[in-house]
Amino acid sequence: MAQKRKSGILFLLGAAVGAAAGYYLNSESGKKLRAETSEKATRLAEQAEAKTKESLNQFKSGFDSAIEKSKDVIAEASENVKHKLSRMENKTENVMNKAENAYRKGAEDARMHINQKASEIEDLLESNKG
Repeated sequence: MAQKRKSGILFLLGAAVGAAAGYYLNSESGKKLRAETSEKATRLAEQAEAKTKESLNQFKSGFDSAIEKSKDVIAEASENVKHKLSRMENKTENVMNKAENAYRKGAEDARMHINQKASEIEDLLESNKG
């Protein structure tokens, strides 16, 4: 029973506070307070919207800047790779030319050596005939 009585008292107290708040908010000073609160809420919402837009623009600007920097880095890396490939191609061509020249010289030296030995053999054969 004591619990019901306590709940009833709390209900009546809440109703009284609600009635007093309603009476105050409908009075001139209450209307003024509601208008000021509404204006402040509107200003705060507008400020929040402006800050959000500003932050979004800053983010977009930073993101666009990062994309441009990435493109520049990729272009530079691409140029470096092309340059290094060109140098490797030139070095490979030089090595191939040297190898070809060494082969030709070796073949020519072998041909001369074979011709010399063939000449020596022919000389020996002729000297043995006669």
